[in-house]
Amino acid sequence: MSEIWVAIGVIRWPLAFSLLVVVLLAFWSGKSLWGADPTPDGRTKAWVDAILFWGVFALIAGVLGTLIGVINAAGAIQAASEVSAPLVWGGMRVALLSSSAGALILAFAALLWFGLQLRWRLLWSDREEALA
Repeated sequence: MSEIWVAIGVIRWPLAFSLLVVVLLAFWSGKSLWGADPTPDGRTKAWVDAILFWGVFALIAGVLGTLIGVINAAGAIQAASEVSAPLVWGGMRVALLSSSAGALILAFAALLWFGLQLRWRLLWSDREEALA
C-alpha cells in the first residue's frame, strides 16, 4: 500500500485531502441527520452536497495526476534510445493509479451523499407533513 502511495506522486496530497474532507463532512452530516434531534435544515443540506463536490474534486485531481504521469512518461520514452513494451506499460500502470484513486474516492463520496441525501429528504418530508 505504501508503494502505491509513493507511486502516485504529489497528486496524492489533494486526493488524501479530499478523502479526509469527504469523511469529515459525512460524519458531521450524519451526526446532524441521525443525532438526538435530527434537523433537516439548509445548512445540513449544504454540507451533504459538499460531499459530492469533494468526490468530484478527487476525480479531477486523479485525472490531472494521470495526465502529468503520461506527459512525464512520454518525455522519458522520447529521451530513451530503446524502450521495451513492459517498461512502457509499467509506467502507464503507475500513471493510471491516481485516476483510479480519484474514481474510488468519488464512488465512496457518491454512496455517502446518496444515503445522507435520502435521509435529509425523508426528514424534510416528515417536517413538511407535520407543518401541513
